Amino acid sequence: MESVRREWKYFDITVVVVLALLAVYACLAIHAATAGNHSANIPSHVMSKQIAYEVLGFIALFAGALMDYRWLRKAHWWLWGISCALLVAVFGFPATMGAHSWISFHSFSFQPSELAKVAIVVWLAKYMADVEEAEVPDYRLRKQWIFLPIVLVPFALTFKEPALGQALVMIAIFLTMYSVFARRGPYAVLMLFVLGVIALGVLATTVFTKQTLAFVDVLMKHHILKGYQAYRILTWVDPNFSQDKYGYNIHMAQTAIGSGELFGEGYGKGVLTSGGWVPNQWTDYIFSAIGEEFGFVGSAILVLLFLILCHRLIRIAQTTTDPFGMYIAVGIVGMFAFQVFENIGADMYMSPSTGITLPFISYGGTSLLVNYFAVGIVLSVGLRRRRARLQAQFETSKGRLA
Repeated sequence: MESVRREWKYFDITVVVVLALLAVYACLAIHAATAGNHSANIPSHVMSKQIAYEVLGFIALFAGALMDYRWLRKAHWWLWGISCALLVAVFGFPATMGAHSWISFHSFSFQPSELAKVAIVVWLAKYMADVEEAEVPDYRLRKQWIFLPIVLVPFALTFKEPALGQALVMIAIFLTMYSVFARRGPYAVLMLFVLGVIALGVLATTVFTKQTLAFVDVLMKHHILKGYQAYRILTWVDPNFSQDKYGYNIHMAQTAIGSGELFGEGYGKGVLTSGGWVPNQWTDYIFSAIGEEFGFVGSAILVLLFLILCHRLIRIAQTTTDPFGMYIAVGIVGMFAFQVFENIGADMYMSPSTGITLPFISYGGTSLLVNYFAVGIVLSVGLRRRRARLQAQFETSKGRLA
């Protein structure tokens, strides 16, 4: 009992406070986006469901914190295998909004790609920790071929649904974790690759816009990209592209954010939000509701909360002596950071719209519960860092005696 009490001294209450504030933001934004909107796509009893998800989310958060995260190290293959099996199973269920992304039973639905993201984090953390803990760590690239199927299999299945946004999150998770794991040469190659992608994106939207538009058209004609995926890229490259049709969602989202100016139009007073002019505003474009009704100040506070959350999770990664726990925390941070940047960036033409929801803010059951549980796992790492430190010291002293 005494050891449990000592461990809970390491519980990061700041994370819980930040998540509670994000929950308030979520409920206010979803209510604002749905109260005056009579779209048939809005789930029935949307607010009561969201509040229920928030309550269940906090239960999942504390369940994850109470659980000893180290048992995931033994279950990494099971978790990855089950998530891939579920990603295959989705194709046996009817498509929802054109995508086979959910397993549905009556009123219950589950999105396997959310679980797959956490499974990738756990599997990569296990492998990377094993390498670091070896007597002679081997970081050679030829020993890392196993990364390809582990990441690309769920990526391909998710892309096939099609759910491009979720698939890209999996790549972002791998790049984040590998940037910490890689040494010297591989790290330099990775950084050059990332910088190259960023440079291509800048050039594609500034200097070579016509060539980019033509290239995307070729990808669409050869069925490499779905029509709606290509149009999302086209609206990112050229903000004036088809504003009355394919670029309508992004154009209205940006207009809503701009109309909020500094302090916003006031809660419930946003013309575009209350009038339901921004499609799917309660999910993919939820940030536009916050921007219109709470303005730059309210939006900046939301971004600050995300920064504090990521900072606290990174702090846990820095202070634990267990490589497995450290890599889990790094992967979870990478997952959240990419989703936040991509979702908010898409609303302001900073990145192409890929259908990624805003963590802890957008309406949804599976994503919310998995996100809360993922944070709980990182809190579990923080709670047990003292035990991990003592164990590491014991093994070091035992090695010296030997």
